[in-house]
Amino acid sequence: MDNFRRLFPFLYPHRRRLIVSLVCGLIVAVLWGANLTVAFPIVKVLFEKQSLAEYAEGEIAAATAKIEMHTRQLQVITEQDAALERQGLPPENPQRVETRQAMVREQGRVNEFSRSHQQVLWLQCYVLPYIPGDKLQTLAAILGVLLVATGIKCVFLYFQEVLVNSVAELIIIDVRKQMLDQTLKNDYESLSQEGTAGLMSRFTYDTEQLSTTITLFAGKLIREPLKCLACMVGALVINWRLTLLSLLFVPLLGLTINQFGVLLKRACRRMMESMSRIYKVLEETFDGIKVILAFNTGTRHRKMFDDQCNEYYRTSMKVVKLDALTRPALELLGLAAMFIALLPGVYLVLKERTDIWGIKLSSEVMDPAMLGMLYAFLAGMLDPCRKMSTSFSRVKRANAAIDRIFDVIDDESRIPEPAEPVPFPSEFRSISFQNITFRYNPRNGIAPRESVLDGLSLDVKANEVVAVVGTNGCGKSTLLNLLLRLYDPQAGDIRIDDTSIRDMTTADLRSRIGLVTQDTVLFDDTILENIRYGSPDATREQIEKAAEMAHVLPIVERFPAGFETRVGEKGKELSGGQRQRIALARAIVRNPSILILDEPTSAIDAESEALIHATLRDFVKGRTAFIVTHSMSESLLQFVTRIVVVASGQVVADGSHAQLMDSSPLYRRLFDAPSRAVPRLKGGAAAPEKPSVETERAVERTKGAAA
Repeated sequence: MDNFRRLFPFLYPHRRRLIVSLVCGLIVAVLWGANLTVAFPIVKVLFEKQSLAEYAEGEIAAATAKIEMHTRQLQVITEQDAALERQGLPPENPQRVETRQAMVREQGRVNEFSRSHQQVLWLQCYVLPYIPGDKLQTLAAILGVLLVATGIKCVFLYFQEVLVNSVAELIIIDVRKQMLDQTLKNDYESLSQEGTAGLMSRFTYDTEQLSTTITLFAGKLIREPLKCLACMVGALVINWRLTLLSLLFVPLLGLTINQFGVLLKRACRRMMESMSRIYKVLEETFDGIKVILAFNTGTRHRKMFDDQCNEYYRTSMKVVKLDALTRPALELLGLAAMFIALLPGVYLVLKERTDIWGIKLSSEVMDPAMLGMLYAFLAGMLDPCRKMSTSFSRVKRANAAIDRIFDVIDDESRIPEPAEPVPFPSEFRSISFQNITFRYNPRNGIAPRESVLDGLSLDVKANEVVAVVGTNGCGKSTLLNLLLRLYDPQAGDIRIDDTSIRDMTTADLRSRIGLVTQDTVLFDDTILENIRYGSPDATREQIEKAAEMAHVLPIVERFPAGFETRVGEKGKELSGGQRQRIALARAIVRNPSILILDEPTSAIDAESEALIHATLRDFVKGRTAFIVTHSMSESLLQFVTRIVVVASGQVVADGSHAQLMDSSPLYRRLFDAPSRAVPRLKGGAAAPEKPSVETERAVERTKGAAA
């Protein structure tokens, strides 16, 4: 229940609807209990063949006689006490104490029968005049009242269900919003470790489990206990001794529920983790569908999916079995509790007694009608308990879901924000990587990886264009991810002038950096909005200028809708080169102080590469730029001012192209073995290639825009 308390802040904004639904549930409960009272007149009319008027007259006469009898006994006992007092016996004398106790008992009985007398008189005066004298008509009238009361109960039940479900949906929306807010505040490493499939499972499957249980809690799990309480009050009024006798199984019921609850919660959590793995298999399958079809490996992915579905089946069946065992166990205990009161009650009625083995179980001899109404109330208590038992597994599923949901909400970013942030300098002189050591944290129980960066140091002056070169996995991309503070190093620091980037807010730092990655990320929106992304205040003129510089205009001109053309999910309506040019325009319109290009042309055609390099040649002027690549090209060398070679997590060479060709075998090998087969002249220079007409025109437009 501690987890459910954490939902209270989400419930509070919708408290008015909850209060109204609670009132509706209370009315339903009262009408439920009131409907069960018809057992009494039905037994009187059908089985005892006695009209209600005759019953009322008999009860008034019996109550009057008993009042008179106990009044006389009270007078006798009062006179006895007065005689003892005249004999000089003090109040603490045992005889006088016993006498006064007898006086209290008799006075209580007089009061009790007086109340019964008044109640029956009230019924005789205000209710019975409207009940037909004929027994058949009386029964028809009772059933009519029962039908009307049930109809009213159903109306309030409808309103409660509508209110409760609306509150549940609003709460789930609020929970998902907070989950997303916290996710967007989290660090990149934590999110990548959880994975898209795990997060999607928590946002969808887990929250749906929670939604179902909120509906149960605010509806059935409030309404049914109120119905049970209404029946209990009615049973206590009729015979509190027999009612308490039926509650002897409550402690055993509580122990059973607790034990099943622990097992169910554990099984439900495993089931949800299994569902996350199913999401992961589906995500990998759909993302890699092109490769799967090309390599004809659908059977393999089908087997992976089957394995995870079978695992989910095994874990879910544990929940089903526990749930199936819980329901009959609780129902059996409830029925046993009812029988404990039923058998003594039947004995009292048949033998016309008020006690069993000297244990008083009734204040007066009960008749069959009274016993019938008592057990109608006890049966009315059993039905809500049965309904609540069917919801037990759902509650435990929600408990496990809340754990997983609040794991997301409570997860703190590993990239802390400074308490007193320092603003990013309007102009800076240098960026310094000082003795950086970094390793990725282990995930899913895998042993810690060795350091990706191991004591790396690098100083970059403002407005330098630095190419970071190295083989795959050497740490060059990781180095620039640290500059973005997607991660923080385990040792060392990154400084802009004399200020550590840890002392700046991540929002301020990242707002000064433009990023173009190898895996271009476009969103299912228009070309215009994808360029504007990250610069929401950019004007149409600025966007068009950035598009012209990035050679996006030829792309726009091909579509009738122009800039308003939607690019589709992940930009699937465009080619790789087109997507990359839009990504470059997005970075240009941001007008960043620092530009990071992470393998921006490794996955595109040579023509798009030439266009992008032509753009960069003019755009990087007056900016500090980092270009991550595993090979160099002649077009890059036209604007790169410095080359840094990274290997084994350290800077192994640093200098100009000519210097490194002479001094670094690794750089020379990377330069001579480019990713694309480009014919080269003697000395390593690339043979000139005649550019396409589109490329020539685009380059000319770029020069004009830059001018």
